[in-house]
Amino acid sequence: MEDKKINKEITFTDIPEGASTDIYTNLKEKLESVEKFPGIYHFKFIITGGLEKIQELRAVLPNDEFIEQASKTGKYVSITVKKQMQNADEVIAIYKQVATISGIMVL
Repeated sequence: MEDKKINKEITFTDIPEGASTDIYTNLKEKLESVEKFPGIYHFKFIITGGLEKIQELRAVLPNDEFIEQASKTGKYVSITVKKQMQNADEVIAIYKQVATISGIMVL
């Protein structure tokens, strides 16, 4: 059996780190350090729960641009939503709303 090659150069620098254990506090710090507000923010989601989950997501972001890409196997849909945001708190509020929908993974 052949050994699988492992990419040892992968780093997890995008995972928020900080003194707080609250993921949203860490996310806010990270957003404020890398994003410019106000501006267009790109939300990224993976949906595995079917088309009804896309409709639930559209209910949270009703007037925004959705870019959908189905996987080759059709098991999931990758969605990018572009939305004008004023600050990191607005971004986090959207993530909190979407987190209540089962079958959606936030990236």
